Amino acid sequence: MDIGMSIASSIEEIHKANPSLSKKELFSSGMNVGKDIMGTMTNTLILAYTGSSIPLLLLFMYYEPSIVKILNLDIIATEIVRSLSGSIGLIVAIPLTALVSSILIKDKKNYK
Repeated sequence: MDIGMSIASSIEEIHKANPSLSKKELFSSGMNVGKDIMGTMTNTLILAYTGSSIPLLLLFMYYEPSIVKILNLDIIATEIVRSLSGSIGLIVAIPLTALVSSILIKDKKNYK
């Protein structure tokens, strides 16, 4: 949600500053903003998933299981799916928000 709001508000401000820009140019500007945001959000996702799995990592350090046993645990599979779904959501949200925002802002009648 944070990414979507940042991109949408950036596109709106760009449109206010230069109303003559086309939808394609607004979309391109939104994608540029999205690329900048993606780096920080990726770091946030990595730190959030690492922080939530610290107790699990400590448990593994204590019992010292083999890597095969660790990879076959349901908990590990769940964490991998969570991190992949978060990353996919991040990757999909950026172009989708840029596209929808550029279309809606450009098509809005009597935009002030």
